[in-house]
Amino acid sequence: MRRAPVFLISLAALLAAACVAYVDELPAQGRGGTTIVSAPFGDLDAGAAQLDSLHFSLRAYGSDTARRISEHAEGLYNRIMMDTNLYSFRPRGLYQIVVYASQAEYRKKTGQPEWSGGVAVGNAIYSFEGPGLPGTLAHEITHLIFYEYMGTVNIQHRWVNEGLAVYEENKAALQRAGASSADADLEKRWASARGRLRQQPIPMDQMIDLTPATEREYTVNVWYAQAESMVRYMIERGGRMGVSQFLAALRDGRSFDEAVSSSFVGVWKNLAEFEQSWQGSLQ
Repeated sequence: MRRAPVFLISLAALLAAACVAYVDELPAQGRGGTTIVSAPFGDLDAGAAQLDSLHFSLRAYGSDTARRISEHAEGLYNRIMMDTNLYSFRPRGLYQIVVYASQAEYRKKTGQPEWSGGVAVGNAIYSFEGPGLPGTLAHEITHLIFYEYMGTVNIQHRWVNEGLAVYEENKAALQRAGASSADADLEKRWASARGRLRQQPIPMDQMIDLTPATEREYTVNVWYAQAESMVRYMIERGGRMGVSQFLAALRDGRSFDEAVSSSFVGVWKNLAEFEQSWQGSLQ
């Protein structure tokens, strides 16, 4: 949700998902995320460079910067395809990426709050240069691909969508050279969330039906930690081929039980068995 790809999630759908029965204590500040909006934002100033690649049309300040970010975005796209085995998926057009020079310019031209690291409108991603850009792009690109591949918005699929996006974001963040105090603080909060997750996993029905409304504090929310953990386990234990079949089954309107049983033959018979197996991996 931090982004709204080819298909925008309606405000009504977001509000309907706003209540979370699972009670979890959240620190005052999250890692930041994005907000879904309904209109494009201010463009870069005159002289900005544009570079079209295989999957993206990117605008940034300076041709070298545009080339660097474009190559990184293509690398992220390829890794997402590898993790999901969705090589047969072909986007209908280029995804747009606008990278502002700073958070100040980003906030001025998008009107986003201080905690926001990026925002998606339609098939476009808006963000800004900084250490958090690789993770933001990984998260946002995952959402763009997920929504276009699925072809519709189903709130019950959100734990899969967000879990995959956070999984890809974490991988991108780990690959970034160097660590800052902000990275260390983020990792501490993730570790805390995972610790609470091991002590009290959220029941699957709440993961499916009662999802957070925004991603403002998603990195310190056990719901997101659990979504990422379940998707990571599904990829590592069930295999990438099984994940691609699972996503295809959900896209075709099959239930979670049907999608699990048909995609992970000999591994899990239904969603409850997957949940039990995942919980066992937390010990």
